[in-house]
Amino acid sequence: MASLFTEDNGTRRIQFSLHGQRKGIRLGSMPQRMAEGVLRHVDALIQAKLSGQALEADTASWLGKLEDTLYRRIASTGLVAPRSSTNLGAFLDKAIGGMIVKPATMTFYGHTVRCLKEFFGPEKSLREITPANAAAFKVWLATNQDLATATVARRITAAKTFFRTASLWELIPKNPFDGVKGGSQSNEKRKHYVPLNIVAKILEACPDIQWRCIIALSRFAGIRVPSELLPLRWADVDWETHSIVIRSPKTEHHQGGASRTIPLFFELKPYLLEAFEQAEDGSEYVITRYRDTTQNLRTQFERIATKAGVTLWPKPFHNMRASRESELMREYDLATVCRWIGNSPAIAATHYATSIDLNADFKRASGQVNKPTAPVVQKAVQHPQETPCMVMKAETETCDFSQQCTNMHACAYQYMGGEGLEPPTSAV
Repeated sequence: MASLFTEDNGTRRIQFSLHGQRKGIRLGSMPQRMAEGVLRHVDALIQAKLSGQALEADTASWLGKLEDTLYRRIASTGLVAPRSSTNLGAFLDKAIGGMIVKPATMTFYGHTVRCLKEFFGPEKSLREITPANAAAFKVWLATNQDLATATVARRITAAKTFFRTASLWELIPKNPFDGVKGGSQSNEKRKHYVPLNIVAKILEACPDIQWRCIIALSRFAGIRVPSELLPLRWADVDWETHSIVIRSPKTEHHQGGASRTIPLFFELKPYLLEAFEQAEDGSEYVITRYRDTTQNLRTQFERIATKAGVTLWPKPFHNMRASRESELMREYDLATVCRWIGNSPAIAATHYATSIDLNADFKRASGQVNKPTAPVVQKAVQHPQETPCMVMKAETETCDFSQQCTNMHACAYQYMGGEGLEPPTSAV
């Protein structure tokens, strides 16, 4: 059994014998009650050492949380094995090297690793990082890195993930980031509803049907660009059932998330039909250009917007997708819309839902104006030399269906022969 001694100067130490050898542990000027607690755990360590049995849960937990200096003094007596000293840089390199994630996700985690190393230093011991240090890291991100609030929140979330791994690997007793709140990951300033009259201008300025399909699939089908755009095959388009199978690399790791079936929305159909008619025999993919994922679609999109006389909005493809989901939420239940768009209600509410026209909605809700009886529709496929059947000068204008269209390409609703909009042959 171990004994507790107090020196004349008030410092305390524990003495015991192990295998016939006298051992001692210096406690310093520790309060009597705290020293007695250490003595109790040292006794438990001696019993476990002599009997070869596992430590009691209480002592094992105490040992895991023990600060490094006292732990080293106990380890020097042979009661426990020395702690492996892991610095932050080595741990982060090992942790991120073992991740199996998509390239974009790896880039995201890489930014967090860079920031952690820059703030703490790669040689910083993991056990020396305290909750106060973690809170200071968040402040540093917000004030010294010129990052948006949503970006700071995402990097704090990533830091929590790394240190949770360190805890699971038993390198630290507790995650120092557990009490640090990241905040909202949604940046309201970058949300933007893309009105249909602007989309019509963009579509008119597109150089070819490939780009019209890219815009239409993003804005009218709400698919992710480029991750869901490039895998789309003609075999995924079912003209008879008016449906499209969308394959999603981003959500394939979730159960049932590898693909989803969406309607062949009536706003989208004319563009896909035109692309199908122009496709070469044996074509597999709907989009045959820009198949290299390293190509930047945004650059060309900016050129098209400039030609159309439109100032490109933030996050152009994401906000077109979000605009579509926001419109669908006004007409269908949330669960159905989320199945079509491929996200959860929580994500939809936080990152996608945008206000379309607050003033108009307020007036309708208060009974100041009548509610619309028909949804806003987009300008259908048209060629440069043709005059469109509808010109949307405001977001709320719709096609006047009472007038007979004379332009066979301009209106998808009037230009339907005996075959309708179905292609004369089955999809390749």
